[in-house]
Amino acid sequence: MQSRKKGFFSSWKRIAIVAAAGAVLLAAALILILKLTEPKAPEEPRPNPVATITMSDGRQMRFELYPDQAPNTVNNFIRLSNSGFYNNLQFFRIVAGVFIQGGDPNNNGTGDPGYAIRGEFEENGVNNTVSHMRGAISMARQSGNDTAGSQFFIMQGSYPEYDGRYAAFGMIQDEQSLAVLDAIGSQPTDSTYLPLTRQVISTIRVETFGVEYPEPETLDRK
Repeated sequence: MQSRKKGFFSSWKRIAIVAAAGAVLLAAALILILKLTEPKAPEEPRPNPVATITMSDGRQMRFELYPDQAPNTVNNFIRLSNSGFYNNLQFFRIVAGVFIQGGDPNNNGTGDPGYAIRGEFEENGVNNTVSHMRGAISMARQSGNDTAGSQFFIMQGSYPEYDGRYAAFGMIQDEQSLAVLDAIGSQPTDSTYLPLTRQVISTIRVETFGVEYPEPETLDRK
């Protein structure tokens, strides 16, 4: 009789262990299902790149760049800036109240990086909505649509008539930067808009906040 009772309790002990193990597995499965079905937290939007133009006297202008509007133009500007291409170049053309222009290795409007990029503006089939308002940064080009390279201009005034014809790709960020823009834009020039006092860019650097931007797509310059 005692042995039969001992076998009875041993069976129940095994059943209890199996049941407990099953409960643990069921709980684990439920937790996994909840993890898989719970809504994912939205990804943090990545910040746009920020370009800083530092003049030879230490003054700075900061710009937010818009890769969603002119992606290849932004890629090109990041590449040139962070490779040191713009170091010690000048704002060689100043049209007071309109824009200042720089980015030419020859400092006279004839230079380029050895290639061209496609013009990202409406007349060239690109839906770029950045307007040429005060503080906008845009790409200079020759007469053809796909002839931009390294030269850029910064709007001191607002000229929306440039919209759709040039690839604007960023906007100045703060009042301090606008003050530097106005100081450069008020420099006396000769009859060709060359400033009488050289306006030298020490560096341009672009902070990408850890985002890897690709090399720009380039075209052979004709």
